[in-house]
Amino acid sequence: MNFLKALAVIIAFFGCAALVIIGQAHEGIGWLGLMLLGLAGLLVLLFLYNRRYTRADRLQKKQMKAREQEQRRGQPHA
Repeated sequence: MNFLKALAVIIAFFGCAALVIIGQAHEGIGWLGLMLLGLAGLLVLLFLYNRRYTRADRLQKKQMKAREQEQRRGQPHA
């Protein structure tokens, strides 16, 4: 399953890059739209890639904050 996901991402990347390159070689609003579509696809792929790492960072910070609160509860108040 991971192989198929990776293959789909690679195909999408090259497809979006091809849209940008092909659109750049021509003039007109339609070709500009094609380039923007390719750029949007690349940005979506970048978002999906980075989402994995930012989510892990948020969970780690949340766990650290929970540990700190537990430690504060265990200490006597001055």
